[in-house]
Amino acid sequence: MLCVCGSKAIGLAIGESPREVGRLVAEQGLPAWKREGRGAWRALPSDLELWLQSQRDRYLGMIPEDYDD
Repeated sequence: MLCVCGSKAIGLAIGESPREVGRLVAEQGLPAWKREGRGAWRALPSDLELWLQSQRDRYLGMIPEDYDD
């Protein structure tokens, strides 16, 4: 099983700054962890994909149907 390692790689995978990874873990449930609470952030690509889909669905549910760009 592959693992995305480091805040830079995780940030790139989800389209966010590496500096946001820790905050997103704490505040938005980003499925990443540090082994024994230390070292680099780690995440499974499939978990990141599911998280992104849930974020998308949550956001799209907040946009009014009559919204125009």
